[in-house]
Amino acid sequence: MNDNRATLDLDAIPRVFDHLVAPATELIALGLTSRVIRDRCQAGGPWQRLESGLVLLTNQPPNRTQRIQAALTVAGQDAVLSGVDALALHGMTAGRLDGPVHLLVPPHRQPRLVDGVYFERTHQLPDPLHLAGFPVAPLPRATIDTCRRAKAAEHVRALLAETISQGRITPATLRDELDRAGSRGTALPRRVLAEIDDKVRSIAQGLAKRLVQRLGLPAPAWHVPITSANGSHVATADAWWDEVGLAWEVDSYAFDLSPDDAKAVLRRAARLTACGVLVLHTPPAQLRDEPNAVIELLRAAYERAAARPRPDVRVNV
Repeated sequence: MNDNRATLDLDAIPRVFDHLVAPATELIALGLTSRVIRDRCQAGGPWQRLESGLVLLTNQPPNRTQRIQAALTVAGQDAVLSGVDALALHGMTAGRLDGPVHLLVPPHRQPRLVDGVYFERTHQLPDPLHLAGFPVAPLPRATIDTCRRAKAAEHVRALLAETISQGRITPATLRDELDRAGSRGTALPRRVLAEIDDKVRSIAQGLAKRLVQRLGLPAPAWHVPITSANGSHVATADAWWDEVGLAWEVDSYAFDLSPDDAKAVLRRAARLTACGVLVLHTPPAQLRDEPNAVIELLRAAYERAAARPRPDVRVNV
């Protein structure tokens, strides 16, 4: 009986594994013995141990990509890369690659501790994008996850500003992501996002506020978080007439919505509608180019909302 191990080309093995990161069990499946693996991982040998059961098929210090691959291998199926490494793969530069690799894992998963890796168990696992061969959190989630762990306001401000300006993600989409994140680590990004939001919304919202003055209706509250009767967050309305339960989505943060932002607008409107709220959605270009038509729509929407029972929702104004 031929022994395949005797003729195994050890120099060819690194080509089998992504980024030279190999589980020891897979090396054994290829025909290596535990002794061969151990010998090659000795000081001065061609390989090294990364973690228990995980081998780096080079004697050079592991780079960031290899650390990500190792972390994902340890985490197992369904893990998603988030944080600064996800931002970098999205083309963002404001993240600092000096912190731990941040992985999102299913809530039942309990991966072993790994140096330089932060495993976050979550019920809110995002559908990953596949970038550079890795499962990566969408840009809004990666941004908020990074901001939640940042300590300095200037760092958070740079992260959010870059995602909004370069990633074409709206403040409203980031607010929704913050709402889903719960409360841990969100106070600073909420405050900074509010500052940015006030600036990037000023042009279109200025048009909206001037238009409301011509309506002859009670003034709405602006940027209002709305909760359901049981206290769960529904959406943040751009403008809100509490006395009749009318929400106005003016999308004042941008005149051109990306497909993801358009979906976020529709999701907010759907959640509000499901709670019985009447929602009027006005594209920013219409607000700018057809103000008289918008005024008539607002008046009609207000009258319609006033004719119905007020929805059972709560607001913080």
